[in-house]
Amino acid sequence: MKYKNYIWDFDGTLFNSYPHICECMLRILEREGVRENFDPEMVMRHLCVSYGAAKNYTGMSGEAYRDFVELQYVTGENEVEPKVVPFPDCEQVLREIMAEGGRHFIYTHRNMTAMEHIRNFGMADCFTDKVTSEDKFPSKPAPNAIQTLMERNGLDPAETIMIGDREIDGKSGKNAGIAGALVNYYPRLPDGTCPADVSGMDFVAQNLTELWEMLKKA
Repeated sequence: MKYKNYIWDFDGTLFNSYPHICECMLRILEREGVRENFDPEMVMRHLCVSYGAAKNYTGMSGEAYRDFVELQYVTGENEVEPKVVPFPDCEQVLREIMAEGGRHFIYTHRNMTAMEHIRNFGMADCFTDKVTSEDKFPSKPAPNAIQTLMERNGLDPAETIMIGDREIDGKSGKNAGIAGALVNYYPRLPDGTCPADVSGMDFVAQNLTELWEMLKKA
């Protein structure tokens, strides 16, 4: 197995959180009295580009946007339905990689609720280290967070890969001198392009199981 160190994005990569995130944005739009002006599918597509793209698409005020961000971070009994859940093959793939000697790391723009979700689904033992928004690194595709993870865990760049559902995830890895992979990508973006069509990633897969099969053969 070529890759021993797997740095994972969280939202849309390990956990299927975008339906939850989209509903949170729609609820804020409803509060503002404009929900009916927006196609939920287009809100979702913009969110899969970036939160900023969705903010610009909806014309949200700064205050409404901050309320949306806070709402999508709520966990527990008050978490908006549909809730944040792992992709069906997430735990199996993580544990199969570990069984082959691999180690896992998290690099997410989400706050520590990422680790809360991971703990709630019994997967905290899968991860060696993490970087979240609280660490205040420059945003992806900047390489700084990945470089720090590599330095403090002694990771060999040749054995390390960054995996995410958006190009900025994989590009942050490429910018740090490691491999990059795109997985669970949303098929078509608002401008009509598909991430897989334009990706400079080393690997592109439609789901985690497919990606793992590719990496086993790398």
